[in-house]
Amino acid sequence: MSVIEKAIEVAAKAHDHQYRKGTNLPYISHPYTVGVLLLTFGYAEEVVAAGILHDTVEDTDLTLDDIRRDFGERIADIVRGASEEDKSLSWEERKQATIDHLATEPRDVCLVVCADKLHNLTTIKRELEREGEKVWTRFKRGREKQAWYYREVVHKLENKIANERIFVQLKNEVISVFGKEK
Repeated sequence: MSVIEKAIEVAAKAHDHQYRKGTNLPYISHPYTVGVLLLTFGYAEEVVAAGILHDTVEDTDLTLDDIRRDFGERIADIVRGASEEDKSLSWEERKQATIDHLATEPRDVCLVVCADKLHNLTTIKRELEREGEKVWTRFKRGREKQAWYYREVVHKLENKIANERIFVQLKNEVISVFGKEK
């Protein structure tokens, strides 16, 4: 079994009975799509596997030690870097911490964060086309705060992975969903 297949198996089990926000779509569709994006853009198997596992430590009972034991140090480090550290903080504090950490995270973490945000935004865009502005009511913070967060992530990632095609796609998606910054 390849590391990608193993990551799919572990993530599917960990995210069992979880659903995408405001839908009845199984949650595993998100980390799986993050992995597919990373694979499509040609990144290493370990980066793809980390993309598939990126929400397991944050949103399931799996720990970083579990990931390290089953997948090794490199994948565990990428998952750690792509995870929010303290879920007890407010939304604003958690998002600011994510933005701040991106400045010091290695390229592989930035790629996983980029793919994660890209899939989230393409999903939001599709739902906006179908349902209109009421989509924002599904989120803890509305359109304005989401725009702030995604734009700040793009600014931080630009310093690290500006020449990556996946980043260019994310940047274009942010403009498509939120418009150009004033």
